[in-house]
Amino acid sequence: MNGRCAVLAVLLAAAAVQAAEPVLNREDAGFLREQARRLVAAARLAPGAASGKYVNSTRYALHVPGGNMGYPAFWVRDAVMMLGGDFVPAEEMEGWIRLMASTIRSQEWQVHAGAVVPAYAVPDHINFDGRATFYPGTYDSGAKQGGKPFGKYPPLDDHFYFIEAVYQHWKATGSVELFRAEVAMAEGKLELARLCERVYRVAPVDAATGLVTAGDVESENAKDWGFCDTVFKSGRLLFPSVLKYNAANELAELFEAAGDGTAAARYRGDARRLRGSISRTFRRSDGWLRSATGVGNQPDVWGTAFAVWSGAVDGKTGERASRALVKAYRDGTAVRDGLVRHVPANDGTNGGLWQSCVAAAGTYQNGGYWGTPVGWYVAAMQKSDPGAARQMAGEFAGWLRRNVRADGTSEAWEWVNPVTGVRRNELYVASVALPYLSLVQAGLIAGGAATRR
Repeated sequence: MNGRCAVLAVLLAAAAVQAAEPVLNREDAGFLREQARRLVAAARLAPGAASGKYVNSTRYALHVPGGNMGYPAFWVRDAVMMLGGDFVPAEEMEGWIRLMASTIRSQEWQVHAGAVVPAYAVPDHINFDGRATFYPGTYDSGAKQGGKPFGKYPPLDDHFYFIEAVYQHWKATGSVELFRAEVAMAEGKLELARLCERVYRVAPVDAATGLVTAGDVESENAKDWGFCDTVFKSGRLLFPSVLKYNAANELAELFEAAGDGTAAARYRGDARRLRGSISRTFRRSDGWLRSATGVGNQPDVWGTAFAVWSGAVDGKTGERASRALVKAYRDGTAVRDGLVRHVPANDGTNGGLWQSCVAAAGTYQNGGYWGTPVGWYVAAMQKSDPGAARQMAGEFAGWLRRNVRADGTSEAWEWVNPVTGVRRNELYVASVALPYLSLVQAGLIAGGAATRR
Protein backbone atom coordinates (compact mmCIF):
# COMPACT_ATOMS: atom_id res chain seq x y z
CA MET A 1 0.00 0.00 0.00
CA ASN A 2 1.50 3.34 -1.02
CA GLY A 3 1.50 6.38 1.29
CA ARG A 4 -1.53 8.05 -0.28
CA CYS A 5 -3.61 4.88 -0.06
CA ALA A 6 -2.52 4.33 3.55
CA VAL A 7 -3.61 7.84 4.52
CA LEU A 8 -6.94 7.35 2.72
CA ALA A 9 -7.51 4.07 4.54
CA VAL A 10 -6.89 5.73 7.91
CA LEU A 11 -9.28 8.58 7.06
CA LEU A 12 -11.99 6.18 5.93
CA ALA A 13 -11.59 4.09 9.07
CA ALA A 14 -11.81 7.19 11.25
CA ALA A 15 -14.93 8.33 9.39
CA ALA A 16 -16.54 4.92 9.90
CA VAL A 17 -15.86 5.08 13.65
CA GLN A 18 -17.29 8.60 13.87
CA ALA A 19 -20.38 7.50 11.94
CA ALA A 20 -21.08 4.54 14.21
CA GLU A 21 -23.93 5.11 16.63
CA PRO A 22 -23.10 4.70 20.32
CA VAL A 23 -24.06 1.28 21.64
CA LEU A 24 -25.13 2.74 24.99
CA ASN A 25 -27.20 5.81 25.78
CA ARG A 26 -25.48 8.60 27.68
CA GLU A 27 -26.84 7.48 31.05
CA ASP A 28 -25.69 3.87 30.68
CA ALA A 29 -22.31 4.92 29.24
CA GLY A 30 -21.77 7.24 32.21
CA PHE A 31 -22.80 4.49 34.61
CA LEU A 32 -20.35 2.04 32.99
CA ARG A 33 -17.52 4.55 33.19
CA GLU A 34 -18.26 5.31 36.83
CA GLN A 35 -18.33 1.61 37.73
CA ALA A 36 -15.02 1.07 35.93
CA ARG A 37 -13.48 4.02 37.79
CA ARG A 38 -14.75 2.72 41.15
CA LEU A 39 -13.38 -0.78 40.63
CA VAL A 40 -9.97 0.35 39.36
CA ALA A 41 -9.67 2.62 42.42
CA ALA A 42 -10.78 -0.16 44.79
CA ALA A 43 -8.08 -2.46 43.41
CA ARG A 44 -5.23 0.00 44.10
CA LEU A 45 -2.74 -0.67 46.88
CA ALA A 46 -0.26 2.13 47.57
CA PRO A 47 3.35 1.40 48.59
CA GLY A 48 3.38 0.27 52.22
CA ALA A 49 -0.42 0.10 52.35
CA ALA A 50 -2.28 -2.89 53.75
CA SER A 51 -5.49 -4.64 52.79
CA GLY A 52 -6.32 -7.07 55.54
CA LYS A 53 -3.26 -9.25 56.06
CA TYR A 54 -1.69 -8.19 52.74
CA VAL A 55 0.91 -5.41 52.67
CA ASN A 56 2.42 -3.90 49.51
CA SER A 57 6.13 -4.02 50.34
CA THR A 58 7.22 -2.76 46.94
CA ARG A 59 7.93 0.92 46.23
CA TYR A 60 5.26 1.04 43.55
CA ALA A 61 1.51 1.63 43.63
CA LEU A 62 -0.01 -1.65 42.47
CA HIS A 63 -3.43 -2.73 41.27
CA VAL A 64 -4.70 -6.22 42.02
CA PRO A 65 -7.35 -7.92 39.84
CA GLY A 66 -10.25 -7.07 42.14
CA GLY A 67 -11.43 -4.77 44.89
CA ASN A 68 -12.05 -7.70 47.23
CA MET A 69 -8.40 -8.93 47.23
CA GLY A 70 -9.63 -12.21 45.73
CA TYR A 71 -6.30 -12.47 43.92
CA PRO A 72 -3.73 -10.99 46.32
CA ALA A 73 -0.90 -10.12 43.93
CA PHE A 74 -0.09 -7.91 40.94
CA TRP A 75 -1.31 -9.83 37.88
CA VAL A 76 0.37 -8.60 34.69
CA ARG A 77 -2.51 -9.15 32.27
CA ASP A 78 -5.20 -7.90 34.66
CA ALA A 79 -3.26 -4.73 35.37
CA VAL A 80 -2.66 -4.01 31.69
CA MET A 81 -6.37 -4.49 31.03
CA MET A 82 -6.92 -1.33 33.13
CA LEU A 83 -4.86 0.77 30.69
CA GLY A 84 -5.85 2.61 27.53
CA GLY A 85 -7.96 5.26 29.23
CA ASP A 86 -7.41 7.73 32.05
CA PHE A 87 -7.82 5.51 35.12
CA VAL A 88 -4.11 4.89 35.86
CA PRO A 89 -1.63 7.81 35.80
CA ALA A 90 1.53 7.54 33.74
CA GLU A 91 3.83 7.54 36.76
CA GLU A 92 2.09 4.45 38.12
CA MET A 93 2.36 2.74 34.72
CA GLU A 94 6.10 3.44 34.79
CA GLY A 95 6.30 1.82 38.21
CA TRP A 96 4.56 -1.29 36.89
CA ILE A 97 6.94 -1.48 33.94
CA ARG A 98 9.98 -1.16 36.20
CA LEU A 99 8.61 -3.75 38.63
CA MET A 100 7.91 -6.23 35.83
CA ALA A 101 11.33 -5.63 34.30
CA SER A 102 13.00 -6.24 37.67
CA THR A 103 11.70 -9.83 37.67
CA ILE A 104 12.80 -10.73 34.13
CA ARG A 105 15.81 -13.05 33.94
CA SER A 106 18.40 -12.88 31.17
CA GLN A 107 19.13 -16.61 31.50
CA GLU A 108 16.85 -19.64 31.36
CA TRP A 109 15.75 -20.87 34.79
CA GLN A 110 15.31 -24.61 35.35
CA VAL A 111 12.77 -24.39 38.17
CA HIS A 112 12.52 -28.17 38.55
CA ALA A 113 12.30 -31.20 36.27
CA GLY A 114 8.84 -30.21 35.01
CA ALA A 115 9.18 -26.44 34.76
CA VAL A 116 11.45 -24.18 32.73
CA VAL A 117 11.28 -20.38 32.64
CA PRO A 118 12.83 -19.15 29.36
CA ALA A 119 15.18 -16.19 29.33
CA TYR A 120 13.28 -12.88 29.15
CA ALA A 121 9.95 -14.46 30.13
CA VAL A 122 7.48 -12.18 31.90
CA PRO A 123 5.89 -13.54 35.09
CA ASP A 124 2.23 -14.45 35.49
CA HIS A 125 1.99 -12.38 38.67
CA ILE A 126 4.22 -10.58 41.15
CA ASN A 127 3.74 -10.90 44.89
CA PHE A 128 3.63 -7.96 47.29
CA ASP A 129 7.27 -8.60 48.24
CA GLY A 130 8.27 -7.96 44.61
CA ARG A 131 9.07 -11.60 43.86
CA ALA A 132 7.76 -13.22 40.71
CA THR A 133 5.52 -16.22 40.20
CA PHE A 134 5.75 -17.33 36.58
CA TYR A 135 2.92 -19.90 36.63
CA PRO A 136 -0.78 -19.94 37.55
CA GLY A 137 -2.19 -21.86 40.48
CA THR A 138 0.28 -20.75 43.16
CA TYR A 139 1.88 -17.77 44.88
CA ASP A 140 5.19 -19.57 45.28
CA SER A 141 8.14 -17.65 43.83
CA GLY A 142 10.63 -20.48 44.20
CA ALA A 143 10.94 -24.09 43.13
CA LYS A 144 7.36 -25.16 43.96
CA GLN A 145 5.76 -23.36 40.99
CA GLY A 146 5.05 -24.73 37.53
CA GLY A 147 4.54 -28.18 36.11
CA LYS A 148 1.37 -30.01 35.19
CA PRO A 149 -1.42 -28.95 35.10
CA PHE A 150 -0.16 -25.37 34.83
CA GLY A 151 2.63 -25.82 32.34
CA LYS A 152 6.26 -26.73 31.79
CA TYR A 153 6.60 -23.18 30.47
CA PRO A 154 4.86 -20.01 31.72
CA PRO A 155 1.71 -18.75 29.97
CA LEU A 156 2.39 -17.31 26.54
CA ASP A 157 0.45 -14.06 26.81
CA ASP A 158 2.19 -11.99 29.48
CA HIS A 159 5.13 -11.19 27.20
CA PHE A 160 2.79 -9.31 24.88
CA TYR A 161 0.94 -7.62 27.74
CA PHE A 162 4.29 -6.26 28.96
CA ILE A 163 4.80 -4.64 25.56
CA GLU A 164 1.29 -3.20 25.70
CA ALA A 165 2.09 -1.60 29.07
CA VAL A 166 5.11 0.13 27.53
CA TYR A 167 2.99 1.22 24.57
CA GLN A 168 0.24 2.62 26.79
CA HIS A 169 2.81 4.56 28.81
CA TRP A 170 4.06 6.15 25.59
CA LYS A 171 0.51 7.00 24.49
CA ALA A 172 -0.18 8.58 27.87
CA THR A 173 3.02 10.67 27.97
CA GLY A 174 3.86 11.26 24.30
CA SER A 175 7.48 10.60 25.24
CA VAL A 176 9.86 7.76 24.34
CA GLU A 177 12.21 8.68 27.17
CA LEU A 178 11.31 5.58 29.18
CA PHE A 179 11.38 3.39 26.05
CA ARG A 180 14.97 4.51 25.44
CA ALA A 181 16.01 4.34 29.11
CA GLU A 182 17.87 1.53 30.81
CA VAL A 183 15.78 -0.49 33.26
CA ALA A 184 16.96 -2.85 35.97
CA MET A 185 16.32 -6.54 35.40
CA ALA A 186 16.73 -9.48 37.75
CA GLU A 187 20.38 -9.37 36.70
CA GLY A 188 21.89 -6.22 35.22
CA LYS A 189 20.24 -3.53 33.10
CA LEU A 190 19.01 -3.23 29.53
CA GLU A 191 17.47 -0.49 27.42
CA LEU A 192 13.70 -0.95 27.63
CA ALA A 193 13.37 -0.93 23.84
CA ARG A 194 15.78 -3.87 23.56
CA LEU A 195 14.11 -5.66 26.45
CA CYS A 196 10.77 -5.36 24.64
CA GLU A 197 12.30 -6.93 21.55
CA ARG A 198 13.63 -9.88 23.51
CA VAL A 199 10.36 -10.33 25.39
CA TYR A 200 8.51 -10.28 22.04
CA ARG A 201 10.51 -13.32 20.92
CA VAL A 202 10.00 -15.50 24.03
CA ALA A 203 6.83 -17.31 22.95
CA PRO A 204 7.59 -20.22 20.57
CA VAL A 205 6.37 -19.74 17.02
CA ASP A 206 5.63 -21.80 13.95
CA ALA A 207 8.36 -20.90 11.42
CA ALA A 208 6.03 -21.13 8.42
CA THR A 209 3.37 -18.73 9.75
CA GLY A 210 4.84 -16.77 12.65
CA LEU A 211 1.93 -17.93 14.83
CA VAL A 212 2.43 -18.72 18.53
CA THR A 213 2.52 -22.44 19.25
CA ALA A 214 2.46 -24.89 22.15
CA GLY A 215 3.67 -28.48 22.25
CA ASP A 216 2.14 -31.69 23.53
CA VAL A 217 -0.27 -31.14 26.43
CA GLU A 218 1.16 -34.08 28.38
CA SER A 219 4.79 -32.94 28.29
CA GLU A 220 4.60 -29.14 27.80
CA ASN A 221 1.03 -27.94 28.43
CA ALA A 222 1.97 -24.24 28.18
CA LYS A 223 -1.15 -22.09 28.66
CA ASP A 224 -2.08 -19.94 25.70
CA TRP A 225 -3.26 -17.14 27.98
CA GLY A 226 -4.36 -16.51 31.52
CA PHE A 227 -8.12 -16.62 31.01
CA CYS A 228 -7.70 -20.19 29.76
CA ASP A 229 -5.12 -21.32 32.29
CA THR A 230 -7.23 -24.35 33.29
CA VAL A 231 -7.54 -25.39 29.63
CA PHE A 232 -5.16 -27.61 27.65
CA LYS A 233 -4.33 -26.60 24.06
CA SER A 234 -1.65 -27.46 21.55
CA GLY A 235 -0.48 -26.61 18.05
CA ARG A 236 -0.88 -23.11 16.66
CA LEU A 237 -2.81 -20.91 19.08
CA LEU A 238 -5.30 -18.17 18.28
CA PHE A 239 -5.35 -15.85 21.28
CA PRO A 240 -1.61 -15.32 21.86
CA SER A 241 -1.15 -14.94 18.09
CA VAL A 242 -3.62 -12.04 18.14
CA LEU A 243 -1.76 -10.59 21.12
CA LYS A 244 1.48 -10.91 19.14
CA TYR A 245 -0.16 -9.12 16.20
CA ASN A 246 -1.13 -6.28 18.53
CA ALA A 247 2.36 -6.18 20.06
CA ALA A 248 3.96 -6.01 16.60
CA ASN A 249 1.85 -2.97 15.74
CA GLU A 250 2.67 -1.39 19.09
CA LEU A 251 6.41 -1.92 18.65
CA ALA A 252 6.19 -0.48 15.14
CA GLU A 253 4.65 2.70 16.54
CA LEU A 254 7.11 2.89 19.41
CA PHE A 255 10.17 2.52 17.20
CA GLU A 256 8.75 4.97 14.67
CA ALA A 257 8.33 7.52 17.47
CA ALA A 258 11.87 6.76 18.65
CA GLY A 259 13.27 7.47 15.18
CA ASP A 260 14.15 3.87 14.26
CA GLY A 261 12.36 3.41 10.95
CA THR A 262 14.14 0.14 10.20
CA ALA A 263 12.82 -1.55 13.33
CA ALA A 264 9.38 -0.03 12.79
CA ALA A 265 9.22 -1.47 9.28
CA ARG A 266 10.28 -4.87 10.56
CA TYR A 267 7.44 -5.01 13.08
CA ARG A 268 4.90 -3.70 10.59
CA GLY A 269 5.96 -6.58 8.36
CA ASP A 270 5.47 -9.00 11.26
CA ALA A 271 1.97 -7.64 11.83
CA ARG A 272 1.01 -8.05 8.15
CA ARG A 273 2.29 -11.61 8.11
CA LEU A 274 0.47 -12.49 11.32
CA ARG A 275 -2.81 -11.01 10.08
CA GLY A 276 -2.69 -13.20 6.99
CA SER A 277 -1.68 -16.27 8.98
CA ILE A 278 -4.40 -15.79 11.60
CA SER A 279 -7.05 -15.42 8.90
CA ARG A 280 -5.96 -18.51 6.95
CA THR A 281 -5.15 -20.80 9.88
CA PHE A 282 -7.98 -20.28 12.34
CA ARG A 283 -11.09 -19.51 10.26
CA ARG A 284 -13.76 -22.19 10.10
CA SER A 285 -16.52 -22.70 7.54
CA ASP A 286 -19.14 -21.52 10.07
CA GLY A 287 -17.39 -18.17 10.63
CA TRP A 288 -15.92 -18.96 14.03
CA LEU A 289 -12.17 -18.89 14.60
CA ARG A 290 -10.74 -22.09 16.08
CA SER A 291 -8.86 -21.73 19.37
CA ALA A 292 -6.01 -24.07 18.43
CA THR A 293 -4.99 -26.46 15.68
CA GLY A 294 -4.26 -29.41 18.02
CA VAL A 295 -5.96 -30.10 21.33
CA GLY A 296 -8.62 -27.43 21.79
CA ASN A 297 -9.47 -27.21 18.08
CA GLN A 298 -12.88 -25.71 18.86
CA PRO A 299 -14.79 -22.50 18.15
CA ASP A 300 -13.35 -19.84 20.45
CA VAL A 301 -15.92 -17.19 21.42
CA TRP A 302 -13.52 -14.87 23.21
CA GLY A 303 -10.74 -15.34 20.67
CA THR A 304 -13.05 -14.71 17.72
CA ALA A 305 -14.37 -11.49 19.24
CA PHE A 306 -10.87 -10.33 20.24
CA ALA A 307 -9.44 -11.00 16.78
CA VAL A 308 -12.17 -8.95 15.10
CA TRP A 309 -11.87 -6.14 17.66
CA SER A 310 -8.09 -6.08 17.17
CA GLY A 311 -8.29 -5.99 13.36
CA ALA A 312 -6.16 -9.15 13.33
CA VAL A 313 -8.13 -10.80 10.50
CA ASP A 314 -8.84 -9.73 6.93
CA GLY A 315 -12.13 -8.10 5.96
CA LYS A 316 -13.91 -11.20 4.70
CA THR A 317 -12.85 -13.31 7.68
CA GLY A 318 -13.85 -10.54 10.07
CA GLU A 319 -17.27 -10.13 8.45
CA ARG A 320 -18.01 -13.85 8.69
CA ALA A 321 -16.77 -13.95 12.27
CA SER A 322 -19.00 -11.00 13.13
CA ARG A 323 -22.04 -12.80 11.74
CA ALA A 324 -21.15 -15.96 13.71
CA LEU A 325 -21.02 -13.90 16.90
CA VAL A 326 -24.38 -12.29 16.07
CA LYS A 327 -25.99 -15.66 15.43
CA ALA A 328 -24.66 -17.08 18.69
CA TYR A 329 -25.91 -14.02 20.54
CA ARG A 330 -29.39 -14.20 19.05
CA ASP A 331 -29.56 -17.99 19.54
CA GLY A 332 -28.46 -17.69 23.17
CA THR A 333 -25.54 -20.08 22.70
CA ALA A 334 -22.71 -17.73 23.72
CA VAL A 335 -24.28 -14.89 25.72
CA ARG A 336 -26.58 -14.73 28.76
CA ASP A 337 -27.56 -11.46 30.49
CA GLY A 338 -24.93 -9.69 28.42
CA LEU A 339 -22.16 -12.02 29.69
CA VAL A 340 -20.06 -14.34 27.54
CA ARG A 341 -18.93 -17.98 27.77
CA HIS A 342 -15.71 -19.37 26.24
CA VAL A 343 -17.12 -22.08 23.93
CA PRO A 344 -20.56 -21.95 22.24
CA ALA A 345 -23.06 -24.06 24.18
CA ASN A 346 -24.07 -25.82 20.95
CA ASP A 347 -20.55 -26.95 20.05
CA GLY A 348 -21.45 -30.60 19.64
CA THR A 349 -17.93 -32.04 19.78
CA ASN A 350 -17.64 -31.53 23.53
CA GLY A 351 -21.09 -30.43 24.62
CA GLY A 352 -20.17 -26.75 24.78
CA LEU A 353 -17.16 -27.45 26.99
CA TRP A 354 -13.43 -27.49 26.35
CA GLN A 355 -11.95 -30.72 25.03
CA SER A 356 -9.55 -30.89 27.98
CA CYS A 357 -9.90 -28.69 31.05
CA VAL A 358 -9.21 -28.82 34.78
CA ALA A 359 -12.28 -26.72 35.68
CA ALA A 360 -15.51 -28.62 36.23
CA ALA A 361 -18.28 -28.41 33.64
CA GLY A 362 -20.38 -25.27 34.02
CA THR A 363 -17.80 -23.46 36.12
CA TYR A 364 -15.08 -20.84 35.69
CA GLN A 365 -13.43 -21.09 32.23
CA ASN A 366 -15.42 -24.19 31.31
CA GLY A 367 -18.97 -22.92 31.00
CA GLY A 368 -19.07 -19.84 33.22
CA TYR A 369 -20.27 -16.51 31.82
CA TRP A 370 -17.95 -13.50 32.04
CA GLY A 371 -18.00 -9.72 31.60
CA THR A 372 -14.33 -9.50 30.56
CA PRO A 373 -14.81 -9.99 26.77
CA VAL A 374 -18.09 -8.07 26.44
CA GLY A 375 -16.53 -5.02 24.77
CA TRP A 376 -14.79 -7.13 22.14
CA TYR A 377 -17.98 -9.08 21.46
CA VAL A 378 -20.18 -5.99 21.11
CA ALA A 379 -17.67 -4.21 18.88
CA ALA A 380 -17.31 -7.29 16.66
CA MET A 381 -21.10 -7.59 16.24
CA GLN A 382 -21.29 -3.88 15.36
CA LYS A 383 -19.64 -4.70 12.03
CA SER A 384 -22.61 -6.70 10.78
CA ASP A 385 -25.55 -6.01 13.12
CA PRO A 386 -25.48 -2.70 15.05
CA GLY A 387 -28.88 -3.52 16.55
CA ALA A 388 -27.55 -6.68 18.17
CA ALA A 389 -24.53 -4.74 19.44
CA ARG A 390 -26.73 -2.12 21.11
CA GLN A 391 -29.02 -4.77 22.58
CA MET A 392 -26.18 -6.75 24.15
CA ALA A 393 -24.47 -3.63 25.49
CA GLY A 394 -27.75 -2.62 27.13
CA GLU A 395 -28.18 -6.07 28.66
CA PHE A 396 -24.67 -5.87 30.11
CA ALA A 397 -25.35 -2.46 31.64
CA GLY A 398 -28.60 -3.85 33.04
CA TRP A 399 -26.76 -6.78 34.64
CA LEU A 400 -24.36 -4.40 36.35
CA ARG A 401 -27.23 -2.23 37.57
CA ARG A 402 -29.08 -5.21 39.04
CA ASN A 403 -26.03 -6.04 41.11
CA VAL A 404 -25.32 -2.59 42.59
CA ARG A 405 -24.56 -2.64 46.32
CA ALA A 406 -25.72 -0.10 48.92
CA ASP A 407 -22.52 1.94 48.39
CA GLY A 408 -23.31 2.35 44.69
CA THR A 409 -20.68 -0.07 43.38
CA SER A 410 -21.70 -3.02 41.24
CA GLU A 411 -20.69 -6.43 42.55
CA ALA A 412 -19.26 -7.16 39.06
CA TRP A 413 -18.60 -10.87 39.54
CA GLU A 414 -15.65 -12.47 37.76
CA TRP A 415 -17.96 -15.18 36.38
CA VAL A 416 -21.45 -16.48 36.94
CA ASN A 417 -23.56 -19.44 35.89
CA PRO A 418 -27.10 -18.15 35.22
CA VAL A 419 -28.47 -21.69 35.24
CA THR A 420 -27.10 -22.84 38.60
CA GLY A 421 -27.03 -19.39 40.19
CA VAL A 422 -23.35 -19.71 41.12
CA ARG A 423 -21.42 -16.40 41.25
CA ARG A 424 -17.75 -16.05 42.09
CA ASN A 425 -15.32 -13.29 43.04
CA GLU A 426 -17.10 -9.95 43.23
CA LEU A 427 -15.57 -6.53 42.41
CA TYR A 428 -13.53 -8.01 39.57
CA VAL A 429 -12.02 -5.10 37.62
CA ALA A 430 -11.75 -6.76 34.20
CA SER A 431 -15.49 -7.48 34.28
CA VAL A 432 -16.17 -3.74 33.91
CA ALA A 433 -13.05 -1.73 33.10
CA LEU A 434 -12.03 -3.81 30.08
CA PRO A 435 -15.48 -3.76 28.43
CA TYR A 436 -15.66 0.01 28.99
CA LEU A 437 -12.17 0.66 27.60
CA SER A 438 -12.70 -1.73 24.66
CA LEU A 439 -15.90 0.06 23.63
CA VAL A 440 -14.28 3.48 23.97
CA GLN A 441 -11.30 2.35 21.91
CA ALA A 442 -13.67 0.99 19.25
CA GLY A 443 -15.40 4.38 19.09
CA LEU A 444 -18.72 2.96 20.29
CA ILE A 445 -19.10 5.03 23.45
CA ALA A 446 -17.58 8.35 24.48
CA GLY A 447 -14.81 8.21 27.05
CA GLY A 448 -11.71 9.85 28.45
CA ALA A 449 -8.28 9.67 26.82
CA ALA A 450 -8.62 6.13 25.42
CA THR A 451 -5.94 5.00 22.98
CA ARG A 452 -6.27 2.62 20.09
CA ARG A 453 -3.91 1.67 17.31
